[in-house]
Amino acid sequence: SPICKNATVNRLIGYPSSIAAYAAEKRRRRRVLMDSGGLRRRRLKPSGAMEGKSSAKKKKVRTTNPPAEEAVTAAAASLLTEDLILEILSRLPARSVHRFKCVSPAWRDLIADPAHRKKLPQPLAGFLYSTYHGPDHRFYNFHFAKVPGGAAQPVDPSLSFLPSHEYWYVDQLDTCNGLLLCRAHKFPSSPSGDDDDPLEYHYIVCNPATGRWVGIPALPPVPAGRRVIARLAFDPAVPSHFHVLQFEDTEQDKYITGVTIYSSQTGAWNYRESRLPEKISLFAGLTSVFFQGMLHLYGLLYPVNTDYDAVLVAVDMEGKVWKTIGVPSGGLSFGLIGVSQRCLHYAATPLAPDDKKKKKKRKKKTDEDTTTVWYMKDYDSKEWVLKHSVSYDELRSMTGGEYRVAAFHPDCDTIFLDSFDADTLSSYDMQHRKFHRIRSLRKNKAAIFLPYVPLFSDSFAGVDRQ
Repeated sequence: SPICKNATVNRLIGYPSSIAAYAAEKRRRRRVLMDSGGLRRRRLKPSGAMEGKSSAKKKKVRTTNPPAEEAVTAAAASLLTEDLILEILSRLPARSVHRFKCVSPAWRDLIADPAHRKKLPQPLAGFLYSTYHGPDHRFYNFHFAKVPGGAAQPVDPSLSFLPSHEYWYVDQLDTCNGLLLCRAHKFPSSPSGDDDDPLEYHYIVCNPATGRWVGIPALPPVPAGRRVIARLAFDPAVPSHFHVLQFEDTEQDKYITGVTIYSSQTGAWNYRESRLPEKISLFAGLTSVFFQGMLHLYGLLYPVNTDYDAVLVAVDMEGKVWKTIGVPSGGLSFGLIGVSQRCLHYAATPLAPDDKKKKKKRKKKTDEDTTTVWYMKDYDSKEWVLKHSVSYDELRSMTGGEYRVAAFHPDCDTIFLDSFDADTLSSYDMQHRKFHRIRSLRKNKAAIFLPYVPLFSDSFAGVDRQ
């Protein structure tokens, strides 16, 4: 107890002077503590004159710091040069770097300086997405949807830095850590060419933030009836080295037969046959994920059955290691993979009720109306951990419409939602269960959203012609 048994001291600080009064006061305080849920280490606020004196005494204790401690703190802060601060910040997630702008005006200016963007991680700027160009669904118009907290300068989806006299149509296929993979169609060599002739094209990898790009040697034309899916793999830790992987499937059954891999280090393509024991068909309209040195794609076991056997296909950059990773069964749903907070994530959005009526009834009905988000805490174990779930009715009550998971935020527990019927991009904070409508999108959009994080480093040192 703070009450002293010395009568002189008691009078000075306002406590009762007699021992009997002191004991009574102590019992009263004990009863108050017991009534409030048990004894705790806390003090009742003093009343009257005692309040002012006690508060003054506490303030004096709080504001008194040893001069030696302040000197040590100042000396330690003086050792943090700009180069050292930048080196430390470059190893942190983009969200943490953004928060450090609040440390001081000097830190804010240091982080915001355009000269330092090459060293510091950048936040998610937004999404590249496409809309169908008229009735011909082979061609698209491309757009960029900025998200809050993104780069100040929006991305130019027209990629105006590419030579317009050389390419008449450029298709945007995939993004990976700031680079963009495109399929560039050249102008026909002769104006009198047949409309049914296959278009000559080759792949381009570009950096929208810097305008630099590199053309990749063209592959032989794909035989009629075959399908190819091209994806990009890039590690910012090796900024001058990237891979393009072109997967091929069979003419009738549509399952993977092999992959042709381009390495910017060798400048050549190499074909590798599939080493998967299963027959798997890949989804062409979904993004891939480059993680742990392997490219991951979303696919279905072939032949497809009513249990909707979705799996991830992973292949290394030499085409020698192939593996499959099972995903939590979501029934008839839209599946999506991504990387958030340095962990592989998977989301399953159930089909809308109207779409489900067209499908066969599932045996299990417990999860058919629930959107689930999973993450792989330990990649080697391949075990998925449920991170969040939200029912169809709860999500619809917040949004007023029907949405599917379109992307994961790379730095926090937020997912981005694409509306089925309202052409709207929104975000959903899983931790606080809060919905936020970000912006309207163009009508007739395609299903794929390409997340884009700016990269300001020299990503094509020694490999590009532009």
